[in-house]
Formats: sequence, C-alpha cells, structure tokens
Amino acid sequence: MYFSRIQLNPQRRESRKLLANPRAMHGAVEACFPPTRDVQEGARNLWRVDADRSDVRLYVVSPEVPDMQHLVENAGWESSPVETIDYDRFLEGLRTGQEYSFRVTVNPVKRQFVQGQRGKLMPHLTEEQQLAWFDERSSGWGFETLEFPQERGTPDEDATVKSVRVVQRHDRVFGKLDGDSRRTVTQRQVTIAGQLRVTSADLLRSHLTGGMGRGKAYGCGLMTLARIR
Repeated sequence: MYFSRIQLNPQRRESRKLLANPRAMHGAVEACFPPTRDVQEGARNLWRVDADRSDVRLYVVSPEVPDMQHLVENAGWESSPVETIDYDRFLEGLRTGQEYSFRVTVNPVKRQFVQGQRGKLMPHLTEEQQLAWFDERSSGWGFETLEFPQERGTPDEDATVKSVRVVQRHDRVFGKLDGDSRRTVTQRQVTIAGQLRVTSADLLRSHLTGGMGRGKAYGCGLMTLARIR
C-alpha cells in the first residue's frame, strides 16, 4: 500500500471544480491509475481533502503508486510536488497499546426502518449524535478514543473528558447517474479529530486501508495518524 499527498491550489478553476464535487474528485483520483491495473481483493483507493484557509491537501491511500501529474498540472502547484511513501512500513509497525492523534472524515448515517421495507439511510444531525456514532464503531475499527481528566479547579474536576471533537461539517450536493436517470445526492461529511489507543492492530490496519463507514468513493473513510510522543 502507498500513502500520497498533494497540495492543491484553490484559486485554479480545476481545483474549484474538484473541491465542489466529490464525484468529480473521485474521477480525478481514479484517473491516477491505469484502467487495466490488477485490483487486489479487498483493496480500494481512499482519498480525503483537508482544507484550512488557503492550505488545501489531497490525501490518497492506494494499492499502487499513483501518477498525479494531471492533478499537479491542472489543480496543484508546480513548486509543490507529489509526496508518496510506502505505507506498508507504517502499517506493519502498528502495535496494540500505541497512542496516536488522528483525523478522519466520515459519513455518519442511520437506517430508518419502515415496516415491510429495507429502510432509508438518514444522516445523524447533531455533533453529539455524530460523535456517539463514531464511538460505537471505534472498537470494531481497532481502537478506543482517549479520555483526559478535567483541569483542577473546574466544577467537575473528578470527571473525564473525551479527546474527540468535530472540527468540520459539510453537506456535499452532487449529481449521480442511477441507471438511465440522474439524481441529486446529498452527503453529510463530518471531520473528526482526537486521540486514540490501538486495541487491535490487525483491525486498525484493515480499516486504514479499507476505509471507515460509508461514502468512501466520495472522500470519506480515510484516517490519518500521528504518533503521540
């Protein structure tokens, strides 16, 4: 597996088009790989965009080395080349008990069941619901989120507080072909950051490369980690 990063120029026309439409960005990411490539079983391309004012970065996790030259030429900075590293070395170093800072964009949804029907997917609306959704799934993804004691002198200084927080929320609206018809898709994307402890290195590896939750084709599910020293 490979981990790649490219800095995008948000002032360029192609960048604005890609950043506004997750389906267009998905196509641009897939165009980094030859259509005749051999796809490994269970492997897929994951991507995520992090935007902080003028600093916009695209992250990609993939089974093959991507050719991002078209993104550099049309949406990036000539002075900022693509960075690609061998991700397997990092993945193989994961161990139970290690602690990391993390960031991930997810699509927190629930299925609203109707008698006699499969049910409709509905987004979780509040930050409390979205964080609860994330926390419920964390053990199945191979980690637990960290808690810290309250500062001394606070009204409830014996309690603990979760490190996890919602840092961004967006509703992405884009068109999608469904057979011969075209429909409008609205996807709620929630970026969550915090600190975690690895509880199952094998589970975490599989979800760092396979993604977390729904909406993986449209920029959700890619978690990045930074070791806590």
